[in-house]
Amino acid sequence: MHDVIVVGAGPAGLMAARQLAQRGHDVVVLEEHPGIGVPTHCTGLLGLEAFSELDLPRHTILDTTNAARFVAPDGSSVTIDADRVNAAIVDRAIFDQALADASRAAGADLRSNARVRTIAVSDAGVTVMADGENGTMTARACILACGANYRFNRQLGLGVPRAFVQSAQLEQAFAGPDQVEVHLGRSVAPRGFAWVVPFRRDGQRYQRLGLMADARAGSLFRTFASTLQARFGLADGEWPEPRLKILPLGPVARTYGPRLLAAGDAAGLVKPTTGGGIYYSLISGQFAAETLDDALKADDLRESRLRQYETRWRDRLGAEIRIGLAFRLLAARLNDRSIDALVELARIDGIIPMLRQTADFNWHRQSALALLRHSQFRRILLSSLWS
Repeated sequence: MHDVIVVGAGPAGLMAARQLAQRGHDVVVLEEHPGIGVPTHCTGLLGLEAFSELDLPRHTILDTTNAARFVAPDGSSVTIDADRVNAAIVDRAIFDQALADASRAAGADLRSNARVRTIAVSDAGVTVMADGENGTMTARACILACGANYRFNRQLGLGVPRAFVQSAQLEQAFAGPDQVEVHLGRSVAPRGFAWVVPFRRDGQRYQRLGLMADARAGSLFRTFASTLQARFGLADGEWPEPRLKILPLGPVARTYGPRLLAAGDAAGLVKPTTGGGIYYSLISGQFAAETLDDALKADDLRESRLRQYETRWRDRLGAEIRIGLAFRLLAARLNDRSIDALVELARIDGIIPMLRQTADFNWHRQSALALLRHSQFRRILLSSLWS
C-alpha cells in the first residue's frame, strides 16, 4: 500500500507530491495524458515573487512584465504599471515538466496515460482504479488534483463550485502588441474580458490570446481573434481553434474528507477576478502536503484531522477569494458606458498611483478594496448597477 496517490500532474499535484516525497512518504502521481504539461491549460502568468517563495524553476520563465494596457469599448485605453505587479510569463509545458522532474528527484513515482476510473474510500484505505498497466492501487490517502474535473467530487462528498466561467486560449507567433493588453466590454467578452500577452521564444515574437466569459467563449474568441488579425494585417481565419476550458468561480463545498484532500482547480481554488489558478494551485498543494505529512505520521487520516487543510488554505486565501468574488460580481454588471467612464477616470484621476501602491499580481484584495473606497469609482459602479 502506498502512502498517497495523487490524481493529476498539474502544479497542485506535483507540488504536493514533491513535498510529501521529500518528507519520506511513498507517493504515486497518476496523470491521464501521455505527457506532463501537454496540452497546456492556461496563459502561464505567475507573480515573480512566487519563484523564491515556493522554490520554482526559473529556467521556465520566457519573459516578465509589470504593465498592462486596458482597452475600453470605445477604443480609449490606459496603461497601468507597477513594480509590485511584476509577473513571469512561463513556458507552461516546461514549467510542469520541471515540477515533475523535481517530484521524481524527491522520490515520487509519476505515471502517465493513467486516467483514473474509480476512487473508493474505506476505513482501510483508498482504492484507485486507473487505465493502463496500473490497474487497481491502494493508498493510505488520496489528493484530488485533476483540475476543473468534478466527476469524483459528488461521489466523495466534496461538492462542486457554485458557478463557472468559460475560457478560450491560443498561442500564436506574430508581431502583435509589445505589452499585455486587456480588452473590456460586453461585445468583446460579456461579464469577462479578453487579453493578449506578448513574449519571445528563441528570439521569435509570440502572443498568447485569451478570453473569459459566462458563455459562448469559443465564438467570442473567434471574433476577438479576427479583430486582432485585421489590426495587425494578418490573414483572417488561418489560426487554429482555441483550447476551451471551464474555470471554477469559488471553492467547492468541502475540500477534505476521510483520507482525502482536493487541491487547486479540483478544489475550486482560483483567483475570482481573473480565473488565474497557478499560484493558488501551488499554495494549496503545499498545504495538502503539510497536512498529510502530519496525519500520516500520526496514523490519523480521519476527516476531523484533515479539516486542518481547509483551515490552512482559508487562513491564507479565504479573504482574497471572498473579496475577489464580491468584486467580480460587481464588475461583471458594468455596462460599456460605465467601462468607458472608468478608463477615462483612470486617465485623469489618481487611480493609477493608488493602484501602484496596492497592486500585487498574486494578491488582489487590497486593490479591490482601494477601488471600492474611491468615491468616483463607486459612483460609476452604482450608476451601472441601477441602469
